[in-house]
Amino acid sequence: MGKRNNAYKKKSRKSVIKRIRSENLKRKRDYISSSSANEESIMSMQNESTSSKQNVNDNLDFNLIIHMNSLISLLKQLICSGCNKRWDGFTTIKERDGLYIQLEFMCNHCGFLTRLYSSSKMRNGRRHEINVRWAIGGTLCGLGRSGIMKLLGSLNLPPPVQEHKYREVQEFILNYVETAQEQSMIDAVYDAISEAGDVEDLTVSGDGAWLTRGFSSLHGIAAICSTTSKPKVIDTNWCSKKCSKCRSAESLRHVNSDLFSTFQENHECQLNFIGASGAMEKEMIYEMFCRSLPKYDIKYISYIGDGDAKVHKHLTTNPPYPGVTIRKLEDTNHFAKRMLSRIKKIKQENKNTILSDGKKISGKGRLTDGDAIKFKIYFAKAIRESKTDLDKLYEKSWTIFNHHYSTDIEPMHDWCDPQWCKYLQAKSNGQQFTHNSRLAIPRACLDLIKPAFLELCSKTSLARVVGGGSQNANEAFHSLLWTMVPKHRFCSSTILRTALARKSLTSKVKKRRKKSATTTTTTTTTIMTTTATANNSSSESDDEFSFIPNNNNFADITQGLIALELSEDDADMDYEPGGDD
Repeated sequence: MGKRNNAYKKKSRKSVIKRIRSENLKRKRDYISSSSANEESIMSMQNESTSSKQNVNDNLDFNLIIHMNSLISLLKQLICSGCNKRWDGFTTIKERDGLYIQLEFMCNHCGFLTRLYSSSKMRNGRRHEINVRWAIGGTLCGLGRSGIMKLLGSLNLPPPVQEHKYREVQEFILNYVETAQEQSMIDAVYDAISEAGDVEDLTVSGDGAWLTRGFSSLHGIAAICSTTSKPKVIDTNWCSKKCSKCRSAESLRHVNSDLFSTFQENHECQLNFIGASGAMEKEMIYEMFCRSLPKYDIKYISYIGDGDAKVHKHLTTNPPYPGVTIRKLEDTNHFAKRMLSRIKKIKQENKNTILSDGKKISGKGRLTDGDAIKFKIYFAKAIRESKTDLDKLYEKSWTIFNHHYSTDIEPMHDWCDPQWCKYLQAKSNGQQFTHNSRLAIPRACLDLIKPAFLELCSKTSLARVVGGGSQNANEAFHSLLWTMVPKHRFCSSTILRTALARKSLTSKVKKRRKKSATTTTTTTTTIMTTTATANNSSSESDDEFSFIPNNNNFADITQGLIALELSEDDADMDYEPGGDD
């Protein structure tokens, strides 16, 4: 009996030990799994913390305008790093270069010196970022140095850099802008070749413009655009009849001839055209045609231009490609505007003439300016809808005149469209239609303007717009250009060339704008809030402590200049297609 009890006790003890071991093993597994979960949770929290810190740093990476009194008041609430007392001292401006300022704060208790820099320097350069930024902003807004000085004065900010330094900054910006421009135009050429089916003979549109109105401008520009579904600028050119630096240096000619000779040898003169300003356009476009082969290895065989025959005549008289005749395609918008200009001219020349019905052309119930505009709109619509078929275009053009010339006695609706012609609609429904002579334009007025239709709606004239295109891309480019270089303000050729480098809006531009938004700073300022400690070797003594801006997130100026695309407001800008005839 005792042996049985001992055997039972041993067996029971073993089962208890086994159970305890299994419980301990389970407890250990639970602990390991919970520890792993805790570690993942901790790592996740750390990643979120790092991400949030990064977002905070990104949100603080901008410039800020701060009043000096507010900055000094903040310093007086802080503890001096030199003597561990509340800071009390004075501030001096150690250096100033335009909007860049180097401030020194000295503690009266211990003489501890703190430096603050309002802007960092450009990479691989001596210029400060803030001065380059306001120069870019002034160009984008169409302001020169004097305009920027007024703006800074109204904001109680330091004046900009001196005039000669301002010109240096503009030339510095121009180098980067032109580099970005060349790459953009090369991409535009590849897109045009691809859309044309890998054909290297392209149809382009070209147009010129002048900095000031009239034909006495000192500066002129021209651009050639592709005729793809999304037209882009593929080449630009500029002319200048004046060089400001040469005029300024004329005083050295008699005072110091050696210095003047040195200036001429090292100076890049901006004067590149001598002649009448009206001849600038044909020379600039001709030069762009001539360099298409060496520059892009393509030919411009068809040219869409306005009614000015000087450009096409110059291209045919001096062919840029041996054995190739360049075809002139009329701009449909300019051609349609001629209908309006011809009718207005006839009205002006005959405003006091008594017509066959005993009345003048103008007045109530006569031919109004609104009627002339409607004729132009109808004519443009007919060209757009039938520019590939000359016979159809001829019928639709004369339909405009015949429809208005119709009366109950002599209906002339043979070429009308039943979709809009009420006479044909009533006839198809078996109804009687009466021409309302009270609302119609009198035949006497229509007889007077008929020569305009005879001139523009003949098959010989209409053949010029068959297969024609549009200069809308050029006109849109010009409208953007003059927002940066207003015609009522003088500007140098450097600023004009910088503005000329702006490109046409494409879908790729929008994608690049979104990408560059995460890498570039966004606002201009005087005092930067981000600071970091400088290397001890750069301090003048062991008691000095320098504050410098954080350069870790500073974007290369090249990326910012490449992002000089059309903004959404620029893309929606209103302009009249066709320009001036």
